[in-house]
Amino acid sequence: MSGFNVLMYYSGTLFALVGFSNPVAVGLVVSGTNLAMTLVNMLVVDSFGRRRLLVTTSWGMSASLVAVAVSFAYIPVNLETLEVTTKSVTTPAIIVLVFIIFFVLFYGVSIGNTAWMSADFFPMEVRAVGTMYMTCCCWGSNLIVSSTFLSMMKGITPSGAFGFYACLTFIGWVMIIFFYPEMSGLQLEEIREVFKHGFGVRYASRLRKQRAEDRHARLS
Repeated sequence: MSGFNVLMYYSGTLFALVGFSNPVAVGLVVSGTNLAMTLVNMLVVDSFGRRRLLVTTSWGMSASLVAVAVSFAYIPVNLETLEVTTKSVTTPAIIVLVFIIFFVLFYGVSIGNTAWMSADFFPMEVRAVGTMYMTCCCWGSNLIVSSTFLSMMKGITPSGAFGFYACLTFIGWVMIIFFYPEMSGLQLEEIREVFKHGFGVRYASRLRKQRAEDRHARLS
């Protein structure tokens, strides 16, 4: 989530850096992509399932950032001023734009909305406090990333900065696979039971299958 906010905060700077003459307009394209994919997320998340949606789409953020990192290696940038040394929009600059849009596409349809749907993981008696800590973690990391991004661009080059965040998003995708259970179709009491079995990924899968079989048996 923090990586996306960096793109929103610094989209004008990034697109000016790679040579686009109207970076604000290009930034609006990125914002529009996020809006569209957020709406898609709202339409499909309940029927598709949060875990399945995250597992099948979150990897795209890391892949997109890798492509951006590689493209920046072919864009001549003055690391002191973060200005591109050529005045024309080059092919690598276009690739940067395309894959930033891809990053936002994958972000909007996955983590962008779904990250805020995890409040029901907390038991009712601690849900308010748990939601508060979840929000503080999200915006605290956002503050850290946003305040250090330009320094990272200068210190380890744009390729290094985007490569670093590509690694973080890849690690996040792996953690979703191992630690994020699917809760769709379960009651609040059953969600509490899931987390009595570690992170409950396999237990939640078995419980959802059992509940689906029970519903099918009642209908038949």
